[in-house]
Amino acid sequence: MADWSELHNDVLEHLTRFLSLPDYYRFSAVCQNWHSVAREKHHPPQQLPWLVLGEDDATHKRKFFSLEETRTYLIDIPELQGQHLCGSSYGWLFTMDVDLNFRLLNPFTRKCYDLPPPPPFDSFHDITTYVESMNRILVAKAILDRDPSHSSEFKVLIIYGQSNRLAFWKLGDPTWTLMLDALFFFHDIIFFKEDFYAVATYNSNNDIYLVNTGMDPNVKRVGPHVKIDDTFAYLVDYMGELLLVQRYRELFKDMRFITKRIIIIKIDLEGKSYSEYKPTEGHSVFMGANSCITTDPSKYPTCRKNALYLTDMPKNISEEHGCKDLWVYDMVEGSLSRYYNAREYIPPSPIWLNPNPW
Repeated sequence: MADWSELHNDVLEHLTRFLSLPDYYRFSAVCQNWHSVAREKHHPPQQLPWLVLGEDDATHKRKFFSLEETRTYLIDIPELQGQHLCGSSYGWLFTMDVDLNFRLLNPFTRKCYDLPPPPPFDSFHDITTYVESMNRILVAKAILDRDPSHSSEFKVLIIYGQSNRLAFWKLGDPTWTLMLDALFFFHDIIFFKEDFYAVATYNSNNDIYLVNTGMDPNVKRVGPHVKIDDTFAYLVDYMGELLLVQRYRELFKDMRFITKRIIIIKIDLEGKSYSEYKPTEGHSVFMGANSCITTDPSKYPTCRKNALYLTDMPKNISEEHGCKDLWVYDMVEGSLSRYYNAREYIPPSPIWLNPNPW
């Protein structure tokens, strides 16, 4: 009988190129030799993003939904217990607890950075309001400009407070730099072509702003006025094109919003113009409170091409109805369908995570 532990390393390394992340960890647990190959000599290919859900009530383990396997895993990550998630970038999660401890965590390597306490926001900045609001109005979204796993310098941009203002922090700063001269009610932020951008609603328009985090921090409108009608806006980097995704939602009797329509706009920053957009590359985008993730679905049978995978919003969750506004939008057909049916309460909002265990 063959001794599988004695397979040549070249063969083992070749096999790891075809493994999903769960199978990669199973592979590394077979024996010491396989573990050595998996952890030291080769890494698996790019993975589909995972949907990070809430904690399991019985075990307090975190729930992770694998779209590739259409399966939910319970993973014991003590650093995530009792944490609200308010952003993800490059496989890192932004976490916050009821004591306002704000951290950047890689859930696979367990490496962590302590961030300064979140900035004060309006007259509502107190621990009671924070707990009652499920953390959602303190930091609505946080993103990075680069991967801390591969860079000793990085910046964090956040949307914070009841009025959705902007602030940034760079490694080594003692506190946040507030963009007090900027408008408020920012919907979304993105790091695009080596700069931060934001979108805000003003005078019935969605406007694009360049966020300067250099020596003279400021916010400057650089894009066109895009007409809106009661919509939530996202910024998306789609194969080097800057897209504005407008999400129209309908309010139902149970006081919940359900997405009814998506409009995709291509933004021309130089010409300050815009037009409706139809994709030609076939890629898919995972978006929400995370930095948007673009994926080639040709390698993953369970991933739809030309699709937007949207998560729910914090204000759209209830204990009675769970989390319903999870959709995949076909950018060619213009149709909405579900990729995950949540029958249970999911606090907090689900968030996409790009696995980055190295």
